[in-house]
Amino acid sequence: MGHMRLLMDADCLIKLTKAGLKELVAENATISIPGTVKREVVDAGKVKGCADAFAVEQNLSFGIIDVIESPLDYTKGDHALLAFFEKEKYDAVATDDAKLTRRLRAHGIRFILPGLIVYQLQKESRITSNTAHWALDQLSGFISEDEFSLTRLLLEKGK
Repeated sequence: MGHMRLLMDADCLIKLTKAGLKELVAENATISIPGTVKREVVDAGKVKGCADAFAVEQNLSFGIIDVIESPLDYTKGDHALLAFFEKEKYDAVATDDAKLTRRLRAHGIRFILPGLIVYQLQKESRITSNTAHWALDQLSGFISEDEFSLTRLLLEKGK
């Protein structure tokens, strides 16, 4: 698959940021977010004083994360993600929001859970097995028990 190209939702971006994995993922995959998602994470987050909002904003200014603006102003990130996804441009939508994954599945759009991003990076030999296990532990507080267990199983099988 080469370099993973991800269209990411706010939820996934915040989880990766809180787990301290955003740079690791951004160095090994291309992360794009709709402008609406930027507003959900950065602008709304800064108003609430969320530290991760400032971290994400910094990454945007360094060009680590790509923001796609649209002439149509989507009020919800989910709608923008569905509208912006083009199979040629992106490998998957990165999210673990159950409502969104159901909609993506209904539209035949591939998606990847935060834990499985870690697995995919290891599978592509972009990160070592040790780094993958460390990254999954970092994420463990933010993802479901199922997602954690599945990812760990895959990492251990993939050795």
